Amino acid sequence: MSENFDERYLIWTIIGVAILTFLYSIFINQRFFAWFGIVFPLIGLYLFWRFVRAVERIAASMER
Repeated sequence: MSENFDERYLIWTIIGVAILTFLYSIFINQRFFAWFGIVFPLIGLYLFWRFVRAVERIAASMER
């Protein structure tokens, strides 16, 4: 990722996708719990991305 990448955009994108999928599960699919099947993998991907970024920062600090 570039150094100019702002993490706020990623967080707002995840929030937007969560809201859209929630509305989809309520109005189109008409099953509330279907939303959890969509959101939990997204949360897992976000946490994995945070883990990778943390490891990159640790590796960069070890190189200095």
